[in-house]
Amino acid sequence: MNKKQKSLTNKGFSLVELIIVIAIMAVLIGVLAPQYLKYVERSRNSTDKNNASAIVSAVQVWGSETSGSNLLAADATGTTVTVAAGGTTIGDGTNKAAIGAALTNAGLDTTKIKCVSKTKWTSYSLKFTVDGNGAVKVEYTPADIATE
Repeated sequence: MNKKQKSLTNKGFSLVELIIVIAIMAVLIGVLAPQYLKYVERSRNSTDKNNASAIVSAVQVWGSETSGSNLLAADATGTTVTVAAGGTTIGDGTNKAAIGAALTNAGLDTTKIKCVSKTKWTSYSLKFTVDGNGAVKVEYTPADIATE
């Protein structure tokens, strides 16, 4: 076999070279995958916190309105908004209609706001109470869903 024939038949990578590349890739995936999964979960938790903040802001802005229909009324027992994997529900309470109107007015679709966290919480709720002066107070469950 001359040099020209040998160079034409010697194409591609050897089996050993391919196995080494696969081994290096496996080590990299083994090291980087846990970090990536932690990053994804932090992102999910942040999304839930941002959604909770948007709901609270929408209700507080709506509560500052002084005229119109569906105003927030004084309510010592509160109205709870629960966000779960299936969507957002507004519990029975004095201000159910007003909170629903507040979310709609802010462009928040209760069918699209969902709890996306997988490890820290699987659902969260925001209980809105309104005192006699019209001040809106929020109780977060779990407490760490509250944003600083």
